Amino acid sequence: MVPTHDLLLFAGAALLVVLTPGPNMIYVLSRSISQGRRAGVTSLLGVVAGFLVHMFAAAAGLTALFMAVPLGYELLKWLGAAYLVFLAWQAVKPGAKSPFETRNLPDDPPLKLLRWASSPIC
Repeated sequence: MVPTHDLLLFAGAALLVVLTPGPNMIYVLSRSISQGRRAGVTSLLGVVAGFLVHMFAAAAGLTALFMAVPLGYELLKWLGAAYLVFLAWQAVKPGAKSPFETRNLPDDPPLKLLRWASSPIC
């Protein structure tokens, strides 16, 4: 069992990570501006759900699993690097659109907003 002090410290660190602006915040702001408060709150709930999944996976011993199976960690690390290279290529390839280009977002239903925001890619 994890001591309460350590759990609170971990939860505080996770809260700081959640509050740090990043792609999730840009997503929530863009949905709030284009679709209103309800879509923004729904998107925020999806982001929080995604963070909770990651937090509980870490707390449940995902690190211990990777220490027990080093090949799994190496594979995950290289897949993550390949994904970042793919994203970089998508941003700089000929004919790519700027990520800062203004676009009109479609009005998505709340369930789709929640599902998309909680995905690991977001």
